[in-house]
Parts: sequence; structure tokens; C-alpha cells
Amino acid sequence: MELPVTIWAVLGWVALAGSLAILAGVLIWLLVSRRRAEGAEDESWEFSLENYRSLNGLFAEEDLVFLQVQRAYRPEMGARWKRERCDLFRLYLQDLKADFRRLHARARALVAHSDAESAALVGVLMRQEATFLWALAGVEFRFLLYRTGVGTINIAPFIELIESMRLDLDARTAPQAG
Repeated sequence: MELPVTIWAVLGWVALAGSLAILAGVLIWLLVSRRRAEGAEDESWEFSLENYRSLNGLFAEEDLVFLQVQRAYRPEMGARWKRERCDLFRLYLQDLKADFRRLHARARALVAHSDAESAALVGVLMRQEATFLWALAGVEFRFLLYRTGVGTINIAPFIELIESMRLDLDARTAPQAG
């Protein structure tokens, strides 16, 4: 028993519409959950770069060299070492991006609720976000190269950039002694 072509066309359209509806639902859920997460600021949360200073140590060649000189060393161990370090780096980087978004959201809220004299901070915040995203792209690119076996990763300049941004913003938003 063969179904007419029109039934197959209708079934195809129903499947397409259902898939699009599911996709739209997932996208809406992601947007709502992200906004909810951004809006639900934990007042006890405090940003600290000390959480990220150990990132450079993740790729310390001394660790790999020590592993390689062991009698039981096999090349798979070195590959696993590198893979696990890359996974840890990715997790740290995700946390760092989330922390930057929190800091930036707080700064934007501060500017939004401040007087007209602080309006110049909007430009500062925009430059800082652009600088952060550019530096992050550089870190991501070096990380990609490292995963393919080219070069190393030095996260220290990126951490220093974030620290200087924080200090700059603190200095600009500190109450002026008068």
C-alpha cells in the first residue's frame, strides 16, 4: 500500500513545523535562563583574580618533563596530561568569562543609576568590553594553536588586563573626597 505524495508532503511540513517549534522553545528557554542567571546576582559574590592565577601553571612544561622521565611513562600518558589540562583551562576560561560578565553587569547598573556626570563611564565600559573580547579572542586562538601542538599559552597578560580594567573602574567610580 503506497501513500500518495500529498500525504508525504503534509507529514514533511508537520515534521518541519514541529522541529522549528522545538528549536524556538529551546532558544527562548536559553535566553530566559541566561537573563534570569544575570539578574539573580549573588550579593555575597566577590571577584578575585587569585582564582585564575594558577592558569599559567596548568601548562607548565616542567610537569610534563617530570612525567616523561618516569620509568612507567607511555606517550598516552602525555596525551592524557595535555587533554586534561586543556579541559581544565576551558573550564577556568568559562568561569572567567562569567565573572567578567557579572563585573560588567554591576558596572553597567552602577552607571545606569548614577548622575549625569558618570555618563562618560558608558564609553569606558564599552571600550573595556571590546578590549576584553579582543584579548579573549587572542587567548582562544592561542589555545586552539596549543591544542594542535603549536606554541604555548601565557594567560598572565590577560589576567593583568582584567586587573587593570577593574582598578580603572574602581578609580573612576570611587566616591570623591571633597
